[in-house]
Amino acid sequence: MKSFIYELLLAARLARRELRAGLRGFGVFVACLALGVAAVAGSKSLSAAYLAGVAEDAAALLGGDVEVALSLRPASPEESHALAALGTVSHVVTMQTMARGRDDNAGRALASLKAVDGNYPLYGSLDLSPPMTASEALEARNGLPGAVVAPELLARLGARLGDVILVADVPLEIRATIVREPDASTGLVSLGPRLLVAQSALEGTGLIGPGMFTRHAYRIKLPPGAEAKAVAAHVKDAYPKAGWRVRDLASAQPGLTRFMDRLGAVTGLVGLASLLLGGIGVSQAVAGYLGGREGSIAALKCLGAPRRVVVWTYLLAVAAQGCLGIAIGLAVGASLPALVAPLAAGALPVRLPPGPYPEALALAAAFGALAVLAFSLPHLVQAGRVSPLLLFRGYAPAGNGRLPWRDALPGVIALAGLFALAVLATPNRRLGLGFVVAALGAAAIFRLLASATVRLVRLAPLHRPGLFSLALRAVARPGNQVARVLAALGLGLSTLAAMTQVEANFRQAFVEDIPKTAPDYFFVDVQPNQLPAFLETARGVAGVIRVDASPMIRGRVTAINGEAPDESRVSEDVRWAVSGDRGLSFAAAMPEGTRLIEGAWWPPDYAGEPLVSVEEAVAKGIGVGVGDTVTVNVLGREITAKISSLRRVNWLTLGINYVFVFSPNALDGLPATWLATAYTDKAAGKAPGEAVFAAVTERFPNVTVVGIGDALTEVLAVADKVSSAVRAAAAATLGAGLLVLIQSLAAGLRRRAYETVIYKVCGATRPDIMTVLCLENALLGLLAGLVALAVGTAVSFGFTTYFMELPFSVFAGPAALVVAAAAALTLVFGSAGAFAMLSRRVLPYLRNE
Repeated sequence: MKSFIYELLLAARLARRELRAGLRGFGVFVACLALGVAAVAGSKSLSAAYLAGVAEDAAALLGGDVEVALSLRPASPEESHALAALGTVSHVVTMQTMARGRDDNAGRALASLKAVDGNYPLYGSLDLSPPMTASEALEARNGLPGAVVAPELLARLGARLGDVILVADVPLEIRATIVREPDASTGLVSLGPRLLVAQSALEGTGLIGPGMFTRHAYRIKLPPGAEAKAVAAHVKDAYPKAGWRVRDLASAQPGLTRFMDRLGAVTGLVGLASLLLGGIGVSQAVAGYLGGREGSIAALKCLGAPRRVVVWTYLLAVAAQGCLGIAIGLAVGASLPALVAPLAAGALPVRLPPGPYPEALALAAAFGALAVLAFSLPHLVQAGRVSPLLLFRGYAPAGNGRLPWRDALPGVIALAGLFALAVLATPNRRLGLGFVVAALGAAAIFRLLASATVRLVRLAPLHRPGLFSLALRAVARPGNQVARVLAALGLGLSTLAAMTQVEANFRQAFVEDIPKTAPDYFFVDVQPNQLPAFLETARGVAGVIRVDASPMIRGRVTAINGEAPDESRVSEDVRWAVSGDRGLSFAAAMPEGTRLIEGAWWPPDYAGEPLVSVEEAVAKGIGVGVGDTVTVNVLGREITAKISSLRRVNWLTLGINYVFVFSPNALDGLPATWLATAYTDKAAGKAPGEAVFAAVTERFPNVTVVGIGDALTEVLAVADKVSSAVRAAAAATLGAGLLVLIQSLAAGLRRRAYETVIYKVCGATRPDIMTVLCLENALLGLLAGLVALAVGTAVSFGFTTYFMELPFSVFAGPAALVVAAAAALTLVFGSAGAFAMLSRRVLPYLRNE
């Protein structure tokens, strides 16, 4: 033990002397490590900041300490009395509705209606412009109830403060605009700006009656000392068949939180990819540094230093530089929440506390430390094997450039630890494992493609005279830089190529293809007694070629094969199907746009036990098949149906379809409304769509109309947010690749110095040599761009075709951009140091001593 401590102290003294040279040779090492750690620390800190913000404002975001929500119906008198006994209750009703001006020529717009009682809000404050309280803004004056609206609704209606608008023929006076809504439900897609009114203003309109497409939320402010989680559990246990959804403070903003968790996981893994790519720079820097210290290592060996002292000496020197890079990365990553908070203020319902967040930073530091060990240990172990005879020979015996497996083993163990930590740190284990497989696969693919590329280049007529042939020979010569350039640019450019192709195909589908076959409008809350007149009105508009209608009712899955669904056992992709209310329908015939995968459809006149047909992917995700049972709660009534078939649904047609379709007799006696769609002649332009919109909203003011264009715009907005976040993380990967590229090309120029001397001796001019170098670098970049384009296109094809289920096309513009970027980057950075090299004198290279 004493000898070990002595050797460690000796190694520390020697390492301190080594560090006197500063960052010479370690600039790219520190930069690569700092960039990768900053990307991981930043993404993890942003996720932690969002969760901290939600926890900080949980009561205001939820609207109370506990929320009990019902679809389609209000609570019964018994249920309302039980909830009132728990604390102060605020009843809030939300729905989508149509708002229009009072004049015939006034605008019409979809709005997200919220009807509140006198206790609203229980927490937080409703900030209005001009300033006033909620009761003052919503009270009735001169027989007109008040309303407050989002500024966007004023713009869409062409209205101003003080104007009167109509909701289902109910006149409302606009008193103020909403500056901040404490319980704003910020989801990914919001159909219509907010319209807030008092519940008393809608009494007798039929808008919030049983069967209407409404959500009744009862927010409870508990007395001091009461625990929200325990109260929520009590409410669930006391009324197991009520069909309501109970949430406490831990589940405020669940949809957006799940989205942010997934986005944080994806961006964190992309940041980790940049750290792995930076590991190549770490490896090259350590290898170059140790290669220049071989004489010193041999001298230490001659003086009696054991191999372990040599390894410890340079491990401590490398670790010190690694700590500097990690510290810089942590500082940058820790500051990211404070920098992003002002930009995200309008997009998120909570503020982002600046932090710092120790768990996120510790995780990023662990990733950085493992990356340093994984990419430096093999070279450090090999440095310990330097022979002391090197000091007398003056040169080291030539090797094959490959590390013995015993030297590579410590690095492999550290790399395995890095991948294991990546899986453990990702909430979705499948996503983490997929990242590990993709990283290993990418490394193998790029290595194979680099070898194949060199073989193809060697098939060219390299014997022909000319500068281009010299450049080709340089690309294909032993010790060529194809693998290094491909490793540096391949991952970043492949990510860029895949992202641009996926984004282009997504936009092509949602802007060009889907609108051509999708319905122009969805009509919600068509009452059964209105259906014949509605169909007559919609079909009677010139240019309308088709109108479909289907009954719809809301319910939630309460049991699978007789047991309450355990969300932890449900696939994350379909967890939404059992975590909240779902649209249900019944039909005698199978809906269009679907095909049976398993089982059989019921006869048109079926009158037996309740049956249900389930969408294939959802059935697989919740673990059910033909013959199993599903129980749903609809308006407090439990319905258990046997699964008779599984269906595959083409959701991209945007036609009417459902995850759960029941046999006609299964939902007898339940109040259902009708959902309808209208298709118009696209060749006639917007006129038929605008005409059917005007005709329906004029005759049926209670019917909510959703334009497909508005919905697709919201989807594209979400896609843009995801693309921006992933693009920012991918920029870190490309930045690390550029650092590695600079280092690789600089090392290549040092090796090319002797070749340049030979060119000069043979009579080549500086322009000739510069042309050869530029051609070589351009060819290297072109090869890297083509390989990255091939890999990125393959990835985007698989993602677009199998995950998004969209048709795939290769877009030439983004593809050419990727190839051109690769060629330009390699040409610029590769040629930057060529001028200095060409100015060197020939004589020192020709001397023997």
